[in-house]
Formats: sequence, C-alpha cells, structure tokens
Amino acid sequence: MKKKAVYIGMAVLAAGSILWGCQEKEKEAETETREVQIGVAVYNEKDAFISSICEYLGEEIYEYEKSHSGIRIRTEIVDAGGSQQEQNQQIERFVSLEYDLLLVNIVDRTNAAVIIDRASEAGIPLVFFNREPVREDIFRGQEVYYEGSDARQSALLQADIIADTFQEKPEVLDKDGDGMIEFAMLEGESNHQDTLIRSEWVLKGLEERGVPIRKITSATANWERSQAKALVDQWIDEYPGEIELIICNNDDMALGAWEVLEEAKCTDDMQVVGIDGVQEVQELVQKGKILGTVLCDTKLHAKALLSFIDAFAVRETKAEGIELEDERYYMIPMDMIVQEDEVQ
Repeated sequence: MKKKAVYIGMAVLAAGSILWGCQEKEKEAETETREVQIGVAVYNEKDAFISSICEYLGEEIYEYEKSHSGIRIRTEIVDAGGSQQEQNQQIERFVSLEYDLLLVNIVDRTNAAVIIDRASEAGIPLVFFNREPVREDIFRGQEVYYEGSDARQSALLQADIIADTFQEKPEVLDKDGDGMIEFAMLEGESNHQDTLIRSEWVLKGLEERGVPIRKITSATANWERSQAKALVDQWIDEYPGEIELIICNNDDMALGAWEVLEEAKCTDDMQVVGIDGVQEVQELVQKGKILGTVLCDTKLHAKALLSFIDAFAVRETKAEGIELEDERYYMIPMDMIVQEDEVQ
C-alpha cells in the first residue's frame, strides 16, 4: 500500500509539473513581443516639414506601443539627400531585409516606377507621403497609396490670407498706396507638381478675390531656406522699395526670406506668406513678423502614416478601416494660420 501511495504521489507531482510547464509556456506566448519593421525614406531630412512629420511619427508610435502590449514597431529612417539614385538603393536594401511596410517621401515624383515595381515584386505595401507620384504610377501596383494634402487647396488658402488682409488692412500690403500689391515669388523645385500648382493657383485665387497684383520677380529656391535667403538678399539690391509681398511655396523658403528681411531691417517694408505651418513660422505669425501660413498639420500626417502601419504591418488587414479617396489617396485637410488680430 505504501508503494502504491508513493507511485500515486509521483504521478500527481509529474502531472502538476506538466501543467505548470504548459501554463508557463502560455504565459510566455502571451508576453512574447511581435516586432514589425518599417522603412522610412525621405527626400531631404533638412526639410523642416518632413523632419516634423518624422518626429511626430516617432511620438505616435511610442503611444501606440504603450496601448498595444506585445507589439514593437521598428522604424529606420534614411535620407536620400535629394538623390533619386540614392533613394532607390535605400529602398532596395529595405526590400532585401523584408521590411513589412515602406513609407516613401520620394525625391523625383516622376520617377516612382522603379520603387513601385520593386516593392510590388516583394509583396511589400508602399505608401508615398507628402510628395505625390503621378497618378499612373500610384495605380501601377496593388498595394500602393499616397498620403498628403491638396496643393491646389493650400494655394487657395494662401490667396485667402493675402486677400483678407488686403480687404481689412490694405496698408499692410500696399505700402506705396497705389492700390496694388507688388510681389515676388519663391518657388519650389522646377517642374515639381506642387510648385506648379501652388504658383498658379495662388494667383488665380487672388484674381478670383479681386486683389490687384503685379509681379516684380520670381525664382526657384528648391524648397530650401538657404537658397531663399540668397535670392531675397539679391532682390533687396535689385528692386529697392519695389517688392511689398513675398509669396513662398513653402515655409522653409518663407523662413529664409524673413531672416534676410530681419537682418536688413526691411520687415516693415515687405510681408512674407508661406505654406506648411511649421512651428517656427506659426510662432513668427503670432508675433506679427510673418503675414501668415497654411497649416498642413504634421501631427495629422503622422497619425495618418501610423494608421497605415497599423493596418498593413500590425493587423495585416490592408486598407480596411482607412478612409481613402479614389481607393488610393489619404488626404489631410488644411487651414489658415494668421495673426490673431487679423481676419480669422
């Protein structure tokens, strides 16, 4: 009887050990971290707008991981430095590492086919952001999307900032009192879609609002602050007292223009208006130093990109639950940022 009791006790102990072991394995499975890899390729990390999107994306991912235990999102951000060839090589590396999702701020919007074909061959979803490839390329692959804002809308809002100011306080823009705004324009990359649209539609918007304007000069500053500074410094000498407003295709160029005017003590003679709504420009607007800008909220862009990460890399549900236009486009709304004492 004693031997039997011992055998029973050993059996119970063995069963308990097996049960305990199974429970531990279940706990390990429950706490096991799943990691997804996201490749982020940007055209130029010095661009303040792009840098802001990437910064907020990091914050969004951090908050997402806090509320989704067991999920870790690894992002690798690479800078092409304005070279499409360099960016193509970066994408090739992401593909070879079998990343779960690619987020691409493309250098040359007309040269997206190579990236799209490579990602499609590897079965990796691809989201272009901020710099929009041509429509034919967006529909070239099965899982290719674009996240950004409407360039035409941004230009019309920029026109509204100018028109509202001219209507309420014409002396702010018409310094010589001749009933007309003499302006110069700083444009982004030549032949870039956003450059062409913003440059054309801000003028159309002013025409529709009945604002009398006369162009003094314009030049391409390639979205860059340093190039804008060089051009405006040159304009001050070439067109003394003639320019009343500098219309900028983006905020980096607006900052460059304002810095030169500040150094030359010409801020009372010329106003500056931008597009993007980067924090530095918003602060200058509220201080009354820059006329206004169009807010393309980088936080909203980051949230949108996170929604793609969640859908494609984490839940693997593809675009389900993402509100798309024309099946491939996620567009962010915009708004005006103007001085508090100006027309809202």
